[in-house]
Amino acid sequence: MNILICEDEKHTAERLVKLLNEYDPLVKIITVLHSVEKALEWFSENEQPDLIFQDIELSDGNCFRIFEEVEIASPIIFTTAYSDYALESFSQNSIDYIVKPYDFADIKKAMDKFHNFRNVFQLPDKNLLGKILKAPEKKSRFLVKLGDFYKTIQTGEIAYISSEGGLSVAHLFSGEKHLLDASLNELESELDEKLFFRINRGMIIHFQSIRSIQQWFSGRLKLELISNKENFQEIIVSRSRASEFKGWLGR
Repeated sequence: MNILICEDEKHTAERLVKLLNEYDPLVKIITVLHSVEKALEWFSENEQPDLIFQDIELSDGNCFRIFEEVEIASPIIFTTAYSDYALESFSQNSIDYIVKPYDFADIKKAMDKFHNFRNVFQLPDKNLLGKILKAPEKKSRFLVKLGDFYKTIQTGEIAYISSEGGLSVAHLFSGEKHLLDASLNELESELDEKLFFRINRGMIIHFQSIRSIQQWFSGRLKLELISNKENFQEIIVSRSRASEFKGWLGR
């Protein structure tokens, strides 16, 4: 597995390399990039890696400049000394978000999460990931009403959709909530099944909303979902749905 590291602090980069080698001695660190400009230059000349460890604040600015100029298809694990950028990172191909200083347990958790979803990302054509996330054959955005005004939200902004009192409510990674003019049954067929899963009769979840998966009693699973910047929601997956859910994760 080829890993690219974007990190401007030399000692932090060296420690990350050490922790990754401790996690898996077979990983290959392609290179360490220290700036936005170096990253832009590298991406223009090289194939994209299997995984990127991306520090948010680089020596010459914010890493999100990179994503404005280059279409990144590789999954990304963000690292930062601040938690302020967590929500913005979810608009990219984010697998996890680690706040410095981190240790082996943090790296292991992030890498385990990456491997859980690896089959989603490991496609014959790496650029196919970007096409799937855009899902042109499926619904890519919704029009929602805010008082006398209208607003569009991208499906990638949605952490999960719940049925509440007969209404479909989209819960965004930002913490916003919006009513959708469709039933969960209709939404289930409209959304990209590679990214969204009907976890039970009352909820559809985006795979990036899953913070953790735990084996639970009687063959069930307990999920911890990202519901907004500060809070997380626990969902129990029934035994009858657990097998299909795990199959969906391993596609």
